[in-house]
Parts: sequence; C-alpha cells; structure tokens
Amino acid sequence: MTSLTADVIARVRTIADLPDEVAAGARHCILDTLGVAIGGAYEPATMHVRAEALAEGGRPTATLWGTGERVSRSQAALVNGTASHAIDFDDVVSRMDGHPSAPVLSALFATAESRAVSGRNFLSAFVSGFETEALVGQLMKPSHYARGFHATATVGSFGAAAAVAHALRLDATEWAHALGIAGARAAGLKSMFGSMAKPLQVGSAAENGLRAASLAARGLTAHPDVLGTGQGFLDTQSDATGTPAAWDWTGFAITEVLFKYHAACYLTHSAIEGALELRRAGVAPRDVRSVELFVPPGHLSVCNIGEPTTPLEGKFSLRFTTAMALATGDLSEQAFTADTLNDPRVVSLRDRVSVVARSDDKRSSVIRLTDVQGREHTAEVDVNRPVPADRLNDQWGMLVEKFHSLVGPALGRDVASCIVAEVARLDEADNVGPLAAALRGAP
Repeated sequence: MTSLTADVIARVRTIADLPDEVAAGARHCILDTLGVAIGGAYEPATMHVRAEALAEGGRPTATLWGTGERVSRSQAALVNGTASHAIDFDDVVSRMDGHPSAPVLSALFATAESRAVSGRNFLSAFVSGFETEALVGQLMKPSHYARGFHATATVGSFGAAAAVAHALRLDATEWAHALGIAGARAAGLKSMFGSMAKPLQVGSAAENGLRAASLAARGLTAHPDVLGTGQGFLDTQSDATGTPAAWDWTGFAITEVLFKYHAACYLTHSAIEGALELRRAGVAPRDVRSVELFVPPGHLSVCNIGEPTTPLEGKFSLRFTTAMALATGDLSEQAFTADTLNDPRVVSLRDRVSVVARSDDKRSSVIRLTDVQGREHTAEVDVNRPVPADRLNDQWGMLVEKFHSLVGPALGRDVASCIVAEVARLDEADNVGPLAAALRGAP
C-alpha cells in the first residue's frame, strides 16, 4: 500500500504542462508575492533578518528582492520569505489554512536564479509546491491550525521543499527524503501573530524547504513517510487520521487562491467589507452607537486583539480594522500607522465594537450596527470565493494596481512596470535572469 507521503509525491512530482487558468493563477500569485515582499522589504522584521544575513556573509548567488543585494541561496530564501509576509498582505488558500506563495516562491526563486530553469519549468515547480501545501494542509485540517500551529510556516515548509525538489528534478526517493527533512524542521506558532516572529516563521519555512531539497539531492536521508508514519508529522501535530476525502478532488488548488486587497489578516476581510458596505450606504462614524460582529469561532484565536498597541497588532484586530473601515475607508498598507492606531475617532469607534462567535458553521461575517437613533444596519459578507476563470484578466488588472501601489514608492514606476512585464511573459523566458535583474532595480 502506498504511503501518505508517496501519495503526495505521486500527485505533484510530474506536474508539467499547465492548463491556461493554472498558469495564469501561478503568475498572479508570483506577481502578488513579489509586490508584498518589496513592500515589506524595509519593515523592521525584514531589516533585522537582512542585517543578520549581510553580517554573516556568504556566496552571493541570489537576489534580495527590492534592495538589489546578493546573498547565499538559503539567506535569500529566509530574507525574501520574511519580507513576503512582513506586512501580512499575501495570498490565501483555505485548503492549507494559510498563505501558500510566500514560502514556495522565496525558496524556488533562490534556487532557480543560479540554475538553468526555464520560465515554464519555474511555473510548474511553483504549482507543484503550491499543490503540495494544499494536500498536506488538507491532511492536517482542522486540528493542526486549531492547536496553535502556524500552517503557513509548518505546511509551507513542505511546499517550499516540493518546489525546489521539482526544480532540481529529484527522483521519487529523493523527494521522500526532502519532504522528510522539511517535516523534521517545520515549525511555527500562532501565538506569534502580531509580532515580528510571525513573518520570520515564513522565512524560516522557505529556508527549511530549500535546504531540505538541496540536502536530499546530496544524499541526506530521512524517514520516507514523514506524513503517515507513527510519531510523524500527522500523528504528532493533528487529530486527523488517514487520507481525507477531499483528496479525491482532481483539480488544482491554485484555482482557489484568494488575494488580499486590505493590508490586514485575511480573516478580518469579511467584516471590513461589511463595514465598508455600511459606510457606502451613508452610515457616518458620528452616527454609530454600537457595532456587533458575528464571526466564525476560529477567528477569535487569530485576529481578535482587543486593544492593539502596534500597527502590526492592529492588523490582527477585528475591532480596530472594522473601526478603520467605518472611520476612514482606507485599509491600505500606508494606513496602518501609529497615528491611525491612536486616532481618537478610530479608538472611539473601536471601543464600540464587540466580537461574537457565530453559532453556525457559515464562513461569512455579519456586522450589525446600531445608530444613535436606535436603528439597525446589517451587512453580511463572505470573501472566501475565488475569482472564476472568465474573470482572471480582471483579477490580473487588480493585482497590477496593487503591485504598483506597493512597488512604485520603493523602486519607481518604470522598474515596477518592468517586473510586471517579466512576470507576464514568464512562460516564454529561458530562465529567471531577466526577472531577477528587474527585481534588483534595473528597468
């Protein structure tokens, strides 16, 4: 009988010719991740990790996105992975309960930059890593995340290892060892949410995955069934048993990816959209007496910081983000500042917001606002619906706009446009060299 790990490998190792919508999804994820990474390149967490890498030194073979500096492959995976999650603005997929692209792209790009990996093979390797995360994440759900593990960091280690293993063209046995090494090193805690350690965990996942596949290629071995064996990854970190029924699905999880258009935890987005809906309907901040948010129970352990003390904590506060939406309507990265955190209008609204767990299993959030005249205004929003295939061009346009808003201020519009163009034609590229040059700031 095949093992769980072998089953995952069999599904993702030979991914090659991508359907058009899957290739488009990969390009969308890559562009979005590069944008949020460059936007996060000068966040304190990234700068600390970058300073450590530069002080440590090493063979300069890989690019730090947005700064143009060259470091070792593992250092680039760590720094770029941290930057990709530093502003918590990266993509989401429910099958892994996390952010799939940051660890995968950071590890894969650092590997491909010094190897003859074509753009088409790069996209295939990226999808292979993404689908690995979806399979492993589905296997571990829901108890892994509920216990307090940060799935982007833990499950992301497997995705990063798979992407690099695909790019290195490892055989099935080497793949099993790569995933085993990645699982042995995987770590990440939800208790770090709202702190600089959260993006660091994602950078570590990228570094772990890259190193796991590279060591497996050199001959380092691990248990061949890290997922299914006793005291393995599933046995120790989840209550689940056996293969989930969802594995019978034969499509690509990358078609289910969700993108953020507000610079906060994705679990706040339904409430934010509900608040914005009421704001557009004419509810003014001065008219608000009280607000009740009814959210899925799991939100309370992720993004329910009642009185955030830093802008980063504010991104994990349903009360604060809802107040921002009602008060200003602006939840861009530039809006999360100490001034906004302490703005009397926002603080006053925040203190009128209460958060309640829903008693059903719906994924939507309901905002029930009572105005000063005692009238109720209600909105219900569920942002957990991916864009259909016939609207992918519209999604690309929205992502390009988001990309320019993050990268333009850092590198200039010409360089940003060059990066967009290189990602758009990645399928046709002989290698990732032109994209790497653009990321170093050369238009």
